[in-house]
Amino acid sequence: MGDDLKMDWQLYYEAAAKCHELANNLRAADKPLHGVIKNDCAGMAGDANGCRQWGTKYNQVAQQTMQTCTNLADALTNYGYVLSAMGYNYAVANNSNPMPERPTVNPLPEYKVAIPSSVGDNGPGVHEKDGAGIKEFYDKLVDKIGEEFGKLPNGDTDKLSKASTAWRTFADHATITGAAGQLTSIIGLFDDVVDKKNLELVLGNLTTLRDSAGQVALAAQNLATSVAEFHTGTVDARKTFEAEINTLVIGAGIAVALGVVAAAFSFGGSLAVSGGAVVGLVANTINAIRTAYTASRLYRIVGLTAATATAAVVLTHFDKVPSEALLDLSAKLTAIIGMRVFIDGVDEARPGSSNASNTPGTTEYQKRVEELAQDPSKNGKVNPQSRREAEVGLGLENSGAVEGPLTRAPLGANGEDQGEFIDASGKRWDVKSSPDVIPDYRPAEVAGKPIPNPQTDQEFTEMIEDSIADGEGVMIDQSGMTPARIARLKQLVESHPEWQGKVLW
Repeated sequence: MGDDLKMDWQLYYEAAAKCHELANNLRAADKPLHGVIKNDCAGMAGDANGCRQWGTKYNQVAQQTMQTCTNLADALTNYGYVLSAMGYNYAVANNSNPMPERPTVNPLPEYKVAIPSSVGDNGPGVHEKDGAGIKEFYDKLVDKIGEEFGKLPNGDTDKLSKASTAWRTFADHATITGAAGQLTSIIGLFDDVVDKKNLELVLGNLTTLRDSAGQVALAAQNLATSVAEFHTGTVDARKTFEAEINTLVIGAGIAVALGVVAAAFSFGGSLAVSGGAVVGLVANTINAIRTAYTASRLYRIVGLTAATATAAVVLTHFDKVPSEALLDLSAKLTAIIGMRVFIDGVDEARPGSSNASNTPGTTEYQKRVEELAQDPSKNGKVNPQSRREAEVGLGLENSGAVEGPLTRAPLGANGEDQGEFIDASGKRWDVKSSPDVIPDYRPAEVAGKPIPNPQTDQEFTEMIEDSIADGEGVMIDQSGMTPARIARLKQLVESHPEWQGKVLW
């Protein structure tokens, strides 16, 4: 084997094939999970105090984990193209004999994972059943539950069971548990290359892929455990409530229909009143429920500080899910997905969209930057920010995300702003940014410094919706955004499917 990067195209083809194989296996492994979570689990957590907060956090980390796995598969696919293109180009440059077959590169659409919210109104946590004399007791009990607890834990145990099984199957899948090891083996293919300095970028990207695989596996294991614990905690809490209620019901002289010892709510059965102390029974039932709930595993899982409707929640149940690492790695994977694949100088994945006028480094490009940077709202003046806006627009034109050539949007008939650009289809586009550090086009003495109060999620959302309401699409300028902020805002955009095709990165 040669000691120079240029000599071993076979190695790159082998690494590319292994990347593509792993990508396909990852998609096969996570497909059942996507099907269950998207179709069978909406509202599974309920919306009682504690359950609502648990469900909200679950929504976040579940979507992050599924998106990172999807990004990993897509990044492996595109990096496989990159590796095979590198091998082919090196073979051509060195007149290799035999020559490799020219690689085939297919366009890679961006896939955004969206899942239904696990938070849902499943009622007060008790359900009336048929049975003589139950209505007075049930109605008063529900009213008192509302006063004391807001709602009792109201997760859907059937949906939680499906989610628990799906996450455990995914987490234990051999592809998920073994992906990091497979990527370590792919990295090992390059061990015999002596001149490591030429491999720094390749090995760096493969390491990102390996680290991402490891974090997806870790997140999946912890999510599977958390969902299983919430499911069993909900089931166990209800069984405990049932036992306490049945004891009080029977002791109060309320006969259980058909001789079945079960409460007259979600726990099954029907009650027939034989005594008249309904109010007292309800009070005793509430006290029994509170005692049982505060002693339950579910109470600790959801992080309640008291069994009341307004009690604070200190949720730690998902702390072992590496949320920050997933955000960081997802941003890096997105960069790998966006890598251009050139074979003999031709951009294989984006034919026809790139040209000299939208490709940085050319005279034509610089001329168009200056033209597009002339802001009519500022009498055609050019400044560093308007130049950056022009660069953002040309980058999206170059990638084929918008139909070129872009032109500068004029002011409206009444002098109103109409965004930055108009594409070849006539659609208007506004360039927006939401930095958390001062962008690099600002003076050097301040560029890169943290912004004390960057936009909140709500402020970012309102900014985007204002532009869309004006009939404009939005181009996001990532200047001054840290990787974590980019990942967070991309997640926020993904949570708005109605923005599809209207917000571009």
